[in-house]
Amino acid sequence: MSKTEQTFTPIEKIGRKGLIQKIAEKFDRHGEGMVYGIGDDAAVLGQLSGSHPLISTEIYSEGVDFDLTYTPWQHLGLKVVSMAVSDIIAMNGKPKFLFLNLSLTNKVSVEMVELFYSGVKHGCDLYGVQLAGGDLGAAHKASTVAVTVVGTADTPVYRSGAKAGDAICVTGDLGAASCGLMVLLREKRHFETSGQLVFEPDLTPFEYVVRKQLVPEARADCIDAMKIAGIVPTSMSDVSKSLVSTLVEMMESSKSGCRIYEAALPVHPETRQTADDLEKDIDTFVLYGGEDFELLFTLPEKDVKAFAEQFKDFVVIGKVEPQAHGIKMQTAEGHEMTLT
Repeated sequence: MSKTEQTFTPIEKIGRKGLIQKIAEKFDRHGEGMVYGIGDDAAVLGQLSGSHPLISTEIYSEGVDFDLTYTPWQHLGLKVVSMAVSDIIAMNGKPKFLFLNLSLTNKVSVEMVELFYSGVKHGCDLYGVQLAGGDLGAAHKASTVAVTVVGTADTPVYRSGAKAGDAICVTGDLGAASCGLMVLLREKRHFETSGQLVFEPDLTPFEYVVRKQLVPEARADCIDAMKIAGIVPTSMSDVSKSLVSTLVEMMESSKSGCRIYEAALPVHPETRQTADDLEKDIDTFVLYGGEDFELLFTLPEKDVKAFAEQFKDFVVIGKVEPQAHGIKMQTAEGHEMTLT
């Protein structure tokens, strides 16, 4: 445990104003497209011309969306930014500004907040986003993080544009984040019954899946590649819930059906190995896990090869069909099952 984490300064010692000052020191008050950021009653943003403004908001609650037993504060800060900007990216947009509200219990120290905002700063730098403002408040039993992201898109892409004949594509690999969560929950249960005072499990064998759970990355690289290739998907969404729920939402919004192929679903070898270690079916994580924050998108068949020449980290997992076909998956054994 680091010296910073061992120090505990109650927030009341420096007060709300002092804490806001510490946060503000980490971020620029002025920047590209931002006339005035943290430090007044409202942020002043530059005029947006030639693009569609995009706004997305998220709320994360302790004990429901994150667990501080196994989530370091700096990782939480980075993850919150990644999850929030992923919605803008999934609309074929570029995130620009971030507003962050914290409601904190008295178990949270000044040092913890500073660690959280060091993670936020890392995330802002990673995605080219500016923290433009926010608020701080008190909470009784559980801390809460609320995030609003403002972005722009020259050509917004909705989840409702998939057409019969389109290829269904997904970036990266699936199931790792939920697999990592199950590892962390298993280690937490062990910690709670072990009598140990500090949660320090050896997670080395599960480094890949745990990292995908604690510090996921939004796929801005895919959107950048699409722009370079001059390709606009017919529909797109991020896999924040699960592959199945995202696919169902996309097909229902598009009034289409589809067929995906189990054998084509991308799975990292370490995810498969961890599922074996947990004695769980890998399909549980891949199809229903969630929090991978990969991009699920559809392309006309003619665009697939052209995009593959520009961007390698995606695979075709199926094809959009007429709505009457339903939402189906062909299993590795050749059987067909309905996805719901």
